[in-house]
Amino acid sequence: MSESMFKKVFLRFCLLFLLIIVVKTTPLKKSKKNILESCHIKGQIVYPNNSKYTQDVTSENTRVTFNPAAIVYASNVEDVQNTVKCAKSLNLTITARSGGHSYEEYSIFGDIVLDVTNLNQIDINNNTKTAVIGSGNRLGPIYYKLSQDGFFIPAGSCPSVGISGHALGGGIGLYARKFGTASDNILSIDIVNANGSLITANANQNEDLFYALRGGGSNSYGVVTSFTFKLHPTPPKVTSFKFQYDLSKIQTVFNAINKLGLTITDDMTFSMVMDPSSDTPLELDGVYQGIKKNAQKDLENFISLSKPTSTNFFEESLFSSVVRWSFESVNETMKPTHHPNKFKAKSFLIKPPGLSSKGIQSIKNFTSKTPKDCPTFAIFDLFGGAINRVAADETAFVHRNILYGIQLYMGLNGDSTTNKKCVDQINNFGTNYQKSFNITNSYQNYIDKDLDNWQTRYYGSNYQKLVSVKKKFDPDNFFHFPQSI
Repeated sequence: MSESMFKKVFLRFCLLFLLIIVVKTTPLKKSKKNILESCHIKGQIVYPNNSKYTQDVTSENTRVTFNPAAIVYASNVEDVQNTVKCAKSLNLTITARSGGHSYEEYSIFGDIVLDVTNLNQIDINNNTKTAVIGSGNRLGPIYYKLSQDGFFIPAGSCPSVGISGHALGGGIGLYARKFGTASDNILSIDIVNANGSLITANANQNEDLFYALRGGGSNSYGVVTSFTFKLHPTPPKVTSFKFQYDLSKIQTVFNAINKLGLTITDDMTFSMVMDPSSDTPLELDGVYQGIKKNAQKDLENFISLSKPTSTNFFEESLFSSVVRWSFESVNETMKPTHHPNKFKAKSFLIKPPGLSSKGIQSIKNFTSKTPKDCPTFAIFDLFGGAINRVAADETAFVHRNILYGIQLYMGLNGDSTTNKKCVDQINNFGTNYQKSFNITNSYQNYIDKDLDNWQTRYYGSNYQKLVSVKKKFDPDNFFHFPQSI
């Protein structure tokens, strides 16, 4: 696989030059700044006149930039509570930030950004096979720390993504067909509500809030401080695999996916990248929960039907598979950093029996014809298995009858005029594509400010219940952003 393809595939779950949308926030008046300084916050507060400010508001997508009046780095749960209380008393809006991977940078939206990255404890209970994971942790360190005790949770493959946004929005990854989404593995959540009180939501208390937070909870109901996750023992070995295909045979590949995608073994999850401009224009990458010999046997039928030009299998530890599909070094996986760039993405969730040949060809044509300054590729993530065995109304994550998800990702490398044209192009394509192929669902973790009817596309029939929970726990809409509940 080429280096360019490495970078493209790396973006598959990342909940991932001159076009910058700047929304300016009025600086805090001296009186409000003084009050904020006196709110018993132990962590650092960064203001726009601080030399760190520009770096601290730069996250994953530099196409969009907000300028909050202050960034508070909470050092503990009390800091979270005091910041919420203080912001409310000052009539200031507040947004929590964990990993900073919001595709529309909504994690820095508002007057005050409450950064929880210092809430990074991971406390493992080997007897109960559970872990309390602080909301400031990122996926790479979580995988590493849990692996040292022989456990893991199913989550995404981008190590710098924060656990909070990822899990609260569902959390799809390369282990989900076997073990469910990240949100399906949450047992309990501690959260600071709009009054600044620390409350717990689980199956026994605040059950309605627990429902809402698992799939619809990102920055809508409060500031999560920790999760209790169910842990899974790491298998002795997993097998990563990589298949390459001739792009001209793309329909053959999708015929196989459409036929076998929901019945193929749950031990296997894969993601396929279509990038006509790459030297590997069609590649399928995945993980099998077991040894190489069994992987080859269980994938025999799929290989026979999809007809790859090459197949490669790599038997390894689960953490090695995490490193492999992060496309980073071991050290970068354990201590991840951001890779800021400008991009625009669209999301389409495809129900069985899958896209028609016309639908596949439409994606292929679009990715082939975008301007060279706006390279575009599509990522197809297989659903099914444990993901689809949960009822659509059991949690807020409604997407339980999906064959595969599509992320259409456009890099923006041109001048401001070119980039604007490209964004308009992908937005128009997305709208027309949804209408032409009757696509009603989109993945909320690939948030898209230009998406029409987002309430239904993200949350479907669960939306009204989420609104009811919102009215109960945040009746004044203190926690909000443009696409919040």
